[in-house]
Amino acid sequence: MSREDYVELIGDFCKEIGFEEAGELLDQGVLQLDDTLIGIEYLDERKEIRLLMDLGDLEAEEDRTALFALLLEFNSANNGLYLPIFSIHPESGHAVVAYHLPLKILREENIGLALVLDEQLIPLLDKWKSVIRQVLSHVRSDGGALPSSGTFAE
Repeated sequence: MSREDYVELIGDFCKEIGFEEAGELLDQGVLQLDDTLIGIEYLDERKEIRLLMDLGDLEAEEDRTALFALLLEFNSANNGLYLPIFSIHPESGHAVVAYHLPLKILREENIGLALVLDEQLIPLLDKWKSVIRQVLSHVRSDGGALPSSGTFAE
């Protein structure tokens, strides 16, 4: 698998979703699907596509320590299919999830990127947002204590 395979995959993806600017997506690496902003990049060394999705403003200013602890717990307990990794965006301060998709699987298994996004990753993003909000609400109502380890990790 190579950069050319990635370019072809992005071209196919853009056709499938009716986006006419595949070159723009390849250059800028950013796409808005409905209300979800997605960063897309090819990791040549790993032969993977990394999809970055902003979890938005979780209104966690007063609970930053709990948010950081929760994201680290998610990373530690994580064994999901697309290896979601959670971090904090350095400029916005928002929680961000990065998914890693092997290009080989997307190409050889003929699994479209649009299908993966629409049916798996964007719905999963909504679940992550909900879980994080639940935990932060629990922290606020329970005096700052996180629920027991593994309670909320998916």
